Amino acid sequence: MITVLIAVYNRATFLPRCLDSILSQTWSDWEAICVDDCSTDNSLAVLNDYARRDERIKVIRLEKNQGQAVARNKAVEQSRGNLTAFLDSDDWIENDVFEKVEKVFQQHDQTDCVLLNVLYDYPDGHIHSFRSPAIDTQPPFTVMTGYDAFVKSLTWDVHGWYVARSELYRRFPFDTTCHSYSDDNTTMAHYLHSREVRWCDARYHFVQHDDSCTHGISIRRFDWLRANESLHRQLKAWNIPSDIINLYEAQRYYNLLDCHRLYLRHKKQFTPDEQSFIERELHHAWQGIDTGSLPFRVKYKPAYMPLHPFWRLFCLQQQAYHLFRSIKPLTSS
Repeated sequence: MITVLIAVYNRATFLPRCLDSILSQTWSDWEAICVDDCSTDNSLAVLNDYARRDERIKVIRLEKNQGQAVARNKAVEQSRGNLTAFLDSDDWIENDVFEKVEKVFQQHDQTDCVLLNVLYDYPDGHIHSFRSPAIDTQPPFTVMTGYDAFVKSLTWDVHGWYVARSELYRRFPFDTTCHSYSDDNTTMAHYLHSREVRWCDARYHFVQHDDSCTHGISIRRFDWLRANESLHRQLKAWNIPSDIINLYEAQRYYNLLDCHRLYLRHKKQFTPDEQSFIERELHHAWQGIDTGSLPFRVKYKPAYMPLHPFWRLFCLQQQAYHLFRSIKPLTSS
């Protein structure tokens, strides 16, 4: 049996397509555990309607909004399948996904994770595969060790949409450090502790819209910083070699720069209290970066220099970069 974990928060508009894609599966031995994370829209009613139609759909209601990781862990506690997948409530899968994935696991006893072929769906109808401008691509790989997949996942050369043996979810539940983003850390743990990871042309549609966690402008976007810090601690706890930790430290620093620049672009959209909170989070993340492990090309590149221990100077550097980027289109036109 395949258990599908679906954490739901205010996705009533998207839920029918998501749930219909599960109901249409050619492989019928599945259960979908949907956890409503205290939605304020009509999501719970939609879930209950689908649960009445098909007993394989189960609904759990949380009394307090706690974030995707907590919601998914609640679903894991109730799961019965030997394989587990998660499906974001605004995404959908093609009707042969479960059948294709099940076949891979049946044929390869050493495989613990099967990556899906992720397609990005845009509002204008444009679709492309993960890191490719086309829909149909050559497989990025056939099989790799769990450790190799783990290393590639640190820089997102390998994505995080997959089906895994349920034992991995029980041994390594979702990281609940933050309201958002820290659940991604669980992907790295699952890859690291897999014997082998395979790719499968079973298509997962990642729907792009302005209200998504990764696109909307919200204070939750800055949970990414604490989530990165949590993974950094886990890497050390797992005794990962220093060169791999340094690889991730560079990625963590790039993520900090992205967050700082996002804040500068949208600062006026946050309240004064939110601005103070975000600035504290940025400062905390900046202080925690091990600058000695950063590549030379990063430490001394204009607009990228960490400039420890001069926080204000670092901020001025970022503001100058933001100003340059904002006037560049005008000067080049």
